[in-house]
Amino acid sequence: MDKRFLPIAASVLISSAVIVGCVAAQNQPPPSSPWQIETVKTGLERPWSINFAPDGRLLMTTRNTGEVQALTLTTNALQRYSVPLQNFRVEGEGGLLGMELSSDFASSNTVYLCYSYWKDGQKVDSARRNRLSAFTVGSSGLSGEQILLDDLLGWSNHNGCRVVRSPDNTKLFVTMGDAADYAPGPQKAQDLAARAGKTYRINLDGSIPSDNPFAGSAVWSLGHRNPQGLAFQPVTGLLWSTEHGPDVKDELNVIKKGRNYGWPNCLGTATESGTCNLSNYEAAVKSYDPQITVAMSDMAFYSGTAFPAWQGNLFFVTLKTGRLYRLEVSGETVAQQEILIDNEYGRLRDVTVGPDGFIYLSTDAGTNSSILRLRPK
Repeated sequence: MDKRFLPIAASVLISSAVIVGCVAAQNQPPPSSPWQIETVKTGLERPWSINFAPDGRLLMTTRNTGEVQALTLTTNALQRYSVPLQNFRVEGEGGLLGMELSSDFASSNTVYLCYSYWKDGQKVDSARRNRLSAFTVGSSGLSGEQILLDDLLGWSNHNGCRVVRSPDNTKLFVTMGDAADYAPGPQKAQDLAARAGKTYRINLDGSIPSDNPFAGSAVWSLGHRNPQGLAFQPVTGLLWSTEHGPDVKDELNVIKKGRNYGWPNCLGTATESGTCNLSNYEAAVKSYDPQITVAMSDMAFYSGTAFPAWQGNLFFVTLKTGRLYRLEVSGETVAQQEILIDNEYGRLRDVTVGPDGFIYLSTDAGTNSSILRLRPK
């Protein structure tokens, strides 16, 4: 069977129309494919989070430069917005990371950013931090920082920092990695008091919702290693997440109130993790791969009209293996999956759906990163 089409179980039947040759010649899908890949923009500086604004521009955070940039698709023009990030920390996987637009962005110009910084400006191990703040986008830069969630432990890697709004537009969810080697190590993910290895839930003004699972705490779930993707599923309202495994078994999770996702004690699906002696343990929906890490990054549910057959499907991208996955999900299970891109473009960081219904991707290739577009032929 072609490596791009991976059945979930022997009982899952894949039609012959689906099983086609998928090794893309010259960075293109096979001739039989109903879709094609276009390069929209090159020469970008690590676009970490990409989001469409109401006016159709593609906004992106640049991890290492600390700018928000806006790409106008009709003209290919790129506008740069400076961001006054306090004691900005750029190292390894740290920098300007997650971004979410407010529901009233068209009138308020409010954007939520998660970024890395040095506490008190001290460039020492114990001062590595991350924070979530709200800013107002002006004509050439961002201003008026309102710190919403602060003093989150950081490291040169495992900073998490993916941000999404709740479906009712009243809450923000943000992921935080386990801060790797920040003492005492990965076990921080199991410590409710340690501000690492968690998913956080706050009100839009930074206050803690009264119905959070742990009284007086912004923690929504714990036991995470480095969650890099986060998306709410339309209709069901389920919150899905992708999470990096240590060297195997990256996880696809459904994030639930007060649940413990096991790291570093337990890893993978219920079958793989066996009896996990943790209170409120929630096993992964699916794991990737038992032999390597695919390095899962961001995700998005398809709600456009350009690909009617993909309505409601889940898409996620990977870094190490450079893949774009398409998943058909049923409840909290994956019924079928397909690999649409398999390392033809290198590392893939983010994925989103445009107002045109096309699927947009960002590559992670230093100062020569790109925006790609998957569209019907």
